Amino acid sequence: MVKRVWPQALLLIGLLLLLQTVGDDAQAILRFSRQALDEGAWWRLLTAHFVHLGWIHTILNILGVLMCCALAPQLFDYRLWLKLVCLALGVSLSLWCWSPEITVYSGMSGVLYGLLVLGLWPQARRKDRLAALALAMTAGWMLWQLAVGPSTTEEQWIGGRIAAIAHLYGFGTGLTMMLVGMVCRRISSG
Repeated sequence: MVKRVWPQALLLIGLLLLLQTVGDDAQAILRFSRQALDEGAWWRLLTAHFVHLGWIHTILNILGVLMCCALAPQLFDYRLWLKLVCLALGVSLSLWCWSPEITVYSGMSGVLYGLLVLGLWPQARRKDRLAALALAMTAGWMLWQLAVGPSTTEEQWIGGRIAAIAHLYGFGTGLTMMLVGMVCRRISSG
């Protein structure tokens, strides 16, 4: 399993690094922008999650990818990119529908919260204590940010506001994907 993790992870990390180097103008046409979406730039629903506010934001999200590799290596299989697309669309459509106050957005953290749910929940159900602890800490941090608000220090580091609601949308999208998968498996097994 470990050998299969790194090619996918390195490809994803390489994409994040590449998109950070393309410059502000190119990144601007990839970010979630409510106005641009109104004008038909629907690709932004997907691409917004692969561009960042700056190098620190990018590196923090790369560390999140590496944490997913360490805690849930089974995620990095041939279906990783389908999972990423579904999570990105889930987060973006949730922002679009339920958070009209968010006019611009970029970053992968919402998607990473969803990946952690997809990877850790099944392990926690199998009594993996580390997975259960990691999932509880992820949920706790997410709820803390929603209740108290994001750290101003972290916002200064990344160069913009943290959309904590995107973390909830990623977590919820991950749960939804997992539940749909469970239902589909039950239906197909008779």
